[in-house]
Amino acid sequence: MQYNYVVTAHKPSNVNLSVTGNFTGPNDLNLIVAKCNRLLIYLLTPEGLQPILDTPIYGRIATLELFRTNGAEKDALCLTTERWKFCVLEFDAESRELTTRAMGDLQDRIGRPVDSGQISHIDPNVKMIGLHLYDGLFKVVPIDPRGHLKEAFNIRLEELTVIDIQFLHVEKDRLPTILVLYQDPKEMRHFKTYEINAETKDLAPGPWQQQGVELGATMIIPVPLPIGGALLVGEQTISHLNGDRNSTKTISMGPTVIRSWGKIDDNGSRYLLGGHFGTLYVLVLEHDASFKVLDMKLEVLGETSCATTISYLDSGVVFIGSSFGDSQLIKLHQDKDELGSNVEVLESFTNLGPIQDFCVVDLERQGQGQVVTCSGTLKDGSLRVVRNGIGIDEQAQVELPGIKGLWNLRDSFEGDYDKYLVQSFIGETRVLEIGDEELGETELDGFEHSAQTIWCGNIKGDCLCQVTEKSIRLVSSSMKSLKQEWTPDGGGSITLASGNSEQVVVATGSRTIVLLDVSEGKITELNRTEASCEISCVNVAPLGG
Repeated sequence: MQYNYVVTAHKPSNVNLSVTGNFTGPNDLNLIVAKCNRLLIYLLTPEGLQPILDTPIYGRIATLELFRTNGAEKDALCLTTERWKFCVLEFDAESRELTTRAMGDLQDRIGRPVDSGQISHIDPNVKMIGLHLYDGLFKVVPIDPRGHLKEAFNIRLEELTVIDIQFLHVEKDRLPTILVLYQDPKEMRHFKTYEINAETKDLAPGPWQQQGVELGATMIIPVPLPIGGALLVGEQTISHLNGDRNSTKTISMGPTVIRSWGKIDDNGSRYLLGGHFGTLYVLVLEHDASFKVLDMKLEVLGETSCATTISYLDSGVVFIGSSFGDSQLIKLHQDKDELGSNVEVLESFTNLGPIQDFCVVDLERQGQGQVVTCSGTLKDGSLRVVRNGIGIDEQAQVELPGIKGLWNLRDSFEGDYDKYLVQSFIGETRVLEIGDEELGETELDGFEHSAQTIWCGNIKGDCLCQVTEKSIRLVSSSMKSLKQEWTPDGGGSITLASGNSEQVVVATGSRTIVLLDVSEGKITELNRTEASCEISCVNVAPLGG
């Protein structure tokens, strides 16, 4: 019998869902990203996105939404999987782990799973969770005033081909209301509203409906109160609906498919829309003092990756999650740049998916196969090379022409962190000091800054050692003053050097090797020898190493 060993060589990188809220703490602004079967939690800081947690989920994540129950200080996370499982998660600040507040199985014995993907939303007044998992059925999970989930039940829907469902924002004393966008057997599209009564477990006709909307309508965006209503997004028009046909506002746009949206303002007056070719739009609802929508404006901001999900963070910073290319963290500027764009890309997150094709080749002819993938779609298509090994992420880059050497030094021998960065150039040595999270140039009094450094390091006895062509200098770590200097006999020059915490070995002339003890603040010559050939390299390994 043969067995196969299957292991994941690369974590999922395809972003299909993202939400923002106060998940890890009442004052924390978090970005939560779903990548297939993994959940990533970030904290927004002045320095950027700080990773908090990366955890696997048993199942492919289908829907994701944050909500906050009455009296809670922070948000809870509700997610469902493609296998019809669901759970409600909270973040434990002490253990820094996720805790499961509720979980369950949403699968029914009968029913045809929806073709267009699962839909799951939470009533804005947090009275219930609504899910569309099977054609002709709407599942409701009631939430009591204390935030506990009650037994779920199904309600029959007359509409079999549902395009989208959203909860409308209504007053707290009203029943939860859903807006359904559907298609009839003649492929005409309409919408209608229903009120959900959790006590009688049935649907009642809602306050408004409309027959015959744009054939390309694919998306409903609920607008929060006090503006209220909903946006109906099509391929050529965007309409604001509130039940009164006389007050419906519609604007036209060039033919495009809007795949994602993100709310900017809490009152719902501005939205970001992502087109299927990567165009980023902003939609503005202009209203009067009574929050009646007077007009709408749509403006192109720039180009990003083809967005699957858009999450507005703060101060113009937006996360663009993509299933078709690399995800991005962007910043929106008020003024356009020389290319006519308001978008600045702050950071990119690599995405290998979707992989259209791949092959395994040995590019460097070393017997190690590497995977070359055809990744991405549309404008984000690319060739990627994947191989096993240690990955290096570049944090910063500085141009330093003519640099010959680089060493890091601690402030003292027992120090935990490096404080100085010694740079060696032809004819000079520069020292950078790290202070208050900034890197600035400084001088160490005992160092020879007008000469090229061959080697330097921390030495036992709380000293710093610098080796130049002319001498070995022992410098006090605390006072930064010169304690002792050693020079080669006869005015010779040092060509090579290496050291550890107690010893330094140098090559003088072309064939002389000298070993010196530099511990305890003194330089003592231990031995020297003449090599039979010219010396090209020296190294002294740490004691006990």
